[in-house]
Amino acid sequence: MNISTEYSADAASRLCAACGMCCDGTMFQIVRMQPGEVPAELGKLGLKIRCRDGEYYMEQPCSALREKRCTVYEQRPVRCRLFNCQQLGRVERGETTESEAMTMIVETRALVEKVRGLIEQSGLREDGQALVERYERVASTPVNQALEPELVAVREELDEVMRKLKLRLNREFRLPPNSH
Repeated sequence: MNISTEYSADAASRLCAACGMCCDGTMFQIVRMQPGEVPAELGKLGLKIRCRDGEYYMEQPCSALREKRCTVYEQRPVRCRLFNCQQLGRVERGETTESEAMTMIVETRALVEKVRGLIEQSGLREDGQALVERYERVASTPVNQALEPELVAVREELDEVMRKLKLRLNREFRLPPNSH
């Protein structure tokens, strides 16, 4: 491993440990299993493996994530091994610095926490579902302005912050379609 590759791996490790959004239900709702993976083996690791229409997938947030670290890193699913967010790619290609990527992560995590707080203010407690599922449950529940006027402003702010978060995740973290 040369110095730049070694630095890149160390930077990726630091950035991932500060982020965790690809595993905590922020970026994804599910991770599809790949050919050759044995769902039962992954299930034995404590991963929440489900099957729908003959397709196996792992639910997010990942049950192996503890304090933004993977507890089954060496045995993690193939898709997890292959995924590098845009921030990691940009640092690796020298398009941004580790410090700039870290700032982007910190700012985005603040948006995530704001969304979570507004979801709770809307009456939905943390329940282990992916963030977008929780948001959609809140958004699909009507608010009666006469009975719950305080929720109208909370819902408007939630919609605005969630829109910003989705845009940020798509522009700065998720890979563009057909880029794999």
